[in-house]
Amino acid sequence: MTYSVIDPHCHIIPHREPVWGWGPRFTVEQLIAMMDRDYEVMGEIKHVEKAVVMTGLGLTSVDHRSIAESHQYVLESIKKYPDRLYFNPVINPRYSLIDQLDQIRAWKEDYNLRMVKLHPSMHNYYLPAYRPFPGEASRAMIYPVFELARELAVPVMIHMGESPYSLPSQIAPVAAAFADVPIICAHSGANNVPSNAFEAILLARTHDNVYLGTSWVQMPELIEMFYALGPGKIVYESDCSPQAMGQTLRMVTNLHLPPPLGVGASKDEVYRMIGHNAAELCKIPV
Repeated sequence: MTYSVIDPHCHIIPHREPVWGWGPRFTVEQLIAMMDRDYEVMGEIKHVEKAVVMTGLGLTSVDHRSIAESHQYVLESIKKYPDRLYFNPVINPRYSLIDQLDQIRAWKEDYNLRMVKLHPSMHNYYLPAYRPFPGEASRAMIYPVFELARELAVPVMIHMGESPYSLPSQIAPVAAAFADVPIICAHSGANNVPSNAFEAILLARTHDNVYLGTSWVQMPELIEMFYALGPGKIVYESDCSPQAMGQTLRMVTNLHLPPPLGVGASKDEVYRMIGHNAAELCKIPV
């Protein structure tokens, strides 16, 4: 196994985020500088070699920007650092969905596209449920995104963490409908309600194509996650910004500590979680 650190969940924006208000900005230069800091990983100094980047989410939600307009800075940044950065476009299925999917197809080869992102809370929709109504309208919005992911052979990252739109169990119907499409449950639903991580664990245990992201997850939930799923379904993510890479990386690498502080995870198991799984899912060369 290659011992690399990859962060598949980063946001860059050259000005204040228009919805969350985080700011005043987090530029690509700040991101690269953070990736290049020295991080202690089980007694070795490591850097974050690769990152998957997204735009500020508010740009996809207000002022009716096209997907090209809301991702302009990210696209420019990937062209500037093509050996370090990979692309995860955020889809707002309420805005000209077919146009967005066609644009993403056009981006596939030129911008290191390795994932697509859905954010039900930001854009105010339910994922498709099992029942036909109102699930039919939801399927019309969401199924084409998964069909595109299948076509492009990329995973779908889905934000989870708030009621009513972003509870981990709501992923189950679409995960069953698209069992061949990998799904990363961002934050394991724990960014606002830590107990949601236990719901996410059950989801991942019962759906082979669901993986759990670690940003905003606390140590007790991470330990439970490891015992329930093993290292193959846990994907380190920082959600940088607003979180910093170091703090989120430390949470996962601490799993190598003996119980009760960690789980005694081996070096290979830790690097699987902090790099190998993301590289495999997103086909990122290391």
